[in-house]
Amino acid sequence: MKRAMALRTAVVLGGVLGFCASAPAGVEYLFTLVDAFTPNYDLRECYIYDINDRGVACGTATIQRQSNITYTGFYWTLAGEKTAVELSWPRGISNTGLMAGVAQIYNINTGQFTNMPLLPNTYYPLVLLGINDQGVAVGYVQTCNCSNSQGLLQVPYVWDAGNGARSLPVAGATGAARINNNGMVVGWIGGNSMPNGYIYNLNTGQQIIVSSLFAGPNVQTTAVDVSDNDVVVGWRKNENGTMSQGYTWSAAQGVSLLPLPPPGYQPHVRTASINRSGVIVGSIYTPTASSRAFVYDPAHGIRDLNTLTIPSPGFVLMTATAVNDNGWIVGYGYGGGGMYKSFVLRPFARGDLNCDGVVNNFDIDPFVLALTDPAGYAQKFPSCDRMLADINGDGVVDNFDIDPFVALLIRP
Repeated sequence: MKRAMALRTAVVLGGVLGFCASAPAGVEYLFTLVDAFTPNYDLRECYIYDINDRGVACGTATIQRQSNITYTGFYWTLAGEKTAVELSWPRGISNTGLMAGVAQIYNINTGQFTNMPLLPNTYYPLVLLGINDQGVAVGYVQTCNCSNSQGLLQVPYVWDAGNGARSLPVAGATGAARINNNGMVVGWIGGNSMPNGYIYNLNTGQQIIVSSLFAGPNVQTTAVDVSDNDVVVGWRKNENGTMSQGYTWSAAQGVSLLPLPPPGYQPHVRTASINRSGVIVGSIYTPTASSRAFVYDPAHGIRDLNTLTIPSPGFVLMTATAVNDNGWIVGYGYGGGGMYKSFVLRPFARGDLNCDGVVNNFDIDPFVLALTDPAGYAQKFPSCDRMLADINGDGVVDNFDIDPFVALLIRP
């Protein structure tokens, strides 16, 4: 309390006024565009697929090497932007800095690669799609040295340093998509259309075929992600294929259906990711079948993310691929020059000036710095945004934010 009052007195007596442009009312996420490594190349591409709880994302982008344009894996941070990694198509990243890609795992902290061994009677490609904090990676590996255009000639693949490589005893399974920190795996049965999903517990061997959780015949029932509190998310087509509805499942709560998109969108939902708070992201579709990234939470339903942020001019958020436990959302879209680019969305959490996820006395000094020295604040807190000091939401950072900030600190 004393420190908060000292803050108010010091800032008011200093007569500090500061301002900068900010998001208007209704905007809930700060937008960051992530472009390819060669921004002046007309056909550049950049895709972010996953983000961990420390704000490190991974993906693939075009890069120019000598006179050739090729693809490279990368990891991204708000402070450091992109760092190229010679890892093909990394699709998963753990909180411990492990990136899972094609036939390899890369450790961001050590710079070391681990090559994945083949299973008996399997062949490359061997593709990893997810990895947890214990270093257990999942994906799929091909079962013939031949064309596999329909995605039928492959099996799930699981690897960790202690147990090595193995598959999963799920009848007809052709891939494993994600694994959480409790050893729960979700994957699919059948070809590239993923007509059915499964849930498999590495610790107990228990397995569930997802379509069996629903009444009526299965047309397509996917399982695409599982949170660390063991909630599975996916989507299911109705009997005649005219509607796709998202769902969640947990052992405690059973199946819960997500609402359909609001008016102005087709009745189709493609979920992609879920976090511990039950926030879900993925894609919905306009009447002309153009995809739009969405976010869902129980309080607000399904919402188009393009309406909740301010993207770069001409850029459309097409699909959201992952959401972390801090609510950061990643995905990719199109427009604004070039081809596909990616985005990172951060929740607009006013008052958390040091970006540690809570508002407390440790935010006082950053708040004062944001008011008095914008450049100094940007340098000391490169992963934050100065507009988090706009506590009263009037679009400027100034003395009128002091009392609301003090109120945040002393609230029960």
